[in-house]
Amino acid sequence: MEPKKQMRVFAEYIEEADLTYRKNTLLQFGSSWKLIGNAVLANPGSSRPISKLGSGTIQSVGEFFNYYRHGASAKTANWYEFSSDSTMRQVEKIFSGWYLGEDRELNGVIQLFNTFNVVNQNLRKAVGLIESGSEHMFSPACHQYFNNCRTYFGFSSAVLGNKELNRVAKEIFDGSSGDVKKPYKEQFSDNKFYHPGYVNRSYKRDFFRSYKEEILSAMVG
Repeated sequence: MEPKKQMRVFAEYIEEADLTYRKNTLLQFGSSWKLIGNAVLANPGSSRPISKLGSGTIQSVGEFFNYYRHGASAKTANWYEFSSDSTMRQVEKIFSGWYLGEDRELNGVIQLFNTFNVVNQNLRKAVGLIESGSEHMFSPACHQYFNNCRTYFGFSSAVLGNKELNRVAKEIFDGSSGDVKKPYKEQFSDNKFYHPGYVNRSYKRDFFRSYKEEILSAMVG
């Protein structure tokens, strides 16, 4: 059996006023730059920058943006390759069907967006930093870049319990296309937007069966 394609992580990284931000994260599997899915979670966690991008990868990121971001240009001076973290590996498991007893090989790119972009692996502490006023804090237009691909919304209870972040998450969900929202209930407040970490802890439990059937099954291509 051939080994599975390893995940590579590319993202924009900004340091500003004692805070760091990670935006526009791309999880690449194999050599393909085809968009195969999207995830919108809470905030960036423990993944760390490894190195600046080489010229070939910069070109590939630019072409990806031009095609899937409606001609937008990537600010490649701020782009780095990153280590993967546990949440990213859980996103891989969601899209490969691992939590459903499958393990399909992925080949392409999953766009990873967050409700807010400040880097802190302690989510509840991170929530307390959203008042910084930085232009990098939110990515409110990210729903425009889903390209009708399967999209996992895993905002988390900490995000949904914060009035400002709940508003941001709702705007992203409500602005998404009908195709993207097809697995979900129509009203934002009627959905369970489980973070991948919670999925990882709960997928074997009986109460989780309907979520697996309705949401997780729709994420597997």
